[in-house]
Amino acid sequence: MDFLRLFQSLEEFLYEAMSWLVFYPRTLWRTIRHPIQMLRYSDKELEDAPDQQFTDMLSPPLFLMLTILLSHLIEVASHQKMPEVATTGIGKEITASEMNLLVLRAFLFAIYPLMFAVRRLKAQGMALNRDTLRRPFYAQCYIAGPAALVLGIASILARLGDVAWAVAALVIMLVTISWYLRIETIWLRSRTRKSTGKAFRSALGTWLLASLINSGASFLILGG
Repeated sequence: MDFLRLFQSLEEFLYEAMSWLVFYPRTLWRTIRHPIQMLRYSDKELEDAPDQQFTDMLSPPLFLMLTILLSHLIEVASHQKMPEVATTGIGKEITASEMNLLVLRAFLFAIYPLMFAVRRLKAQGMALNRDTLRRPFYAQCYIAGPAALVLGIASILARLGDVAWAVAALVIMLVTISWYLRIETIWLRSRTRKSTGKAFRSALGTWLLASLINSGASFLILGG
């Protein structure tokens, strides 16, 4: 019986993993081409029963995690490594394991969806709890995916040691951040009564705060 259960678990995992090969590029393409629609799609899917949610796309958190994994694989294929800033403590233990490093990267980048989800609830005057936070957080994971992938590629280019590549990386980063902030501005404006200017300032402030938290957490974990 135990062997049968193990076999069934492996069978289900194999199917699930293979399905990612179909649904990941589909989700990525839809998110890049129609980001606002994907935000609405996530909100709508969470209204369905748990076993009926995200049947034709990857779930947002899974999509974000796979995107960060893809970014890491591209980094490995390019023979690039993150700067070694940790020499002792927990930072050394994390950077010594590829799996731990992936989990850390997912956690750090998920700060952006989290902060924008909190901002949306605050802007709508909604209570902040585990139930209300889930819907905006899931939606935010969709558009965080492409941003994480492109910013990861840009960071690889920046470490190639050539001025031209460094400039190209900077331009890519600025374009990506501008795209991200534009989507957030449109989304926040559609969910509140804010003007475009106020929505943009709110999105920019949230991005800066998330970046500050991200940098601080990175320093605390990897710097000591």
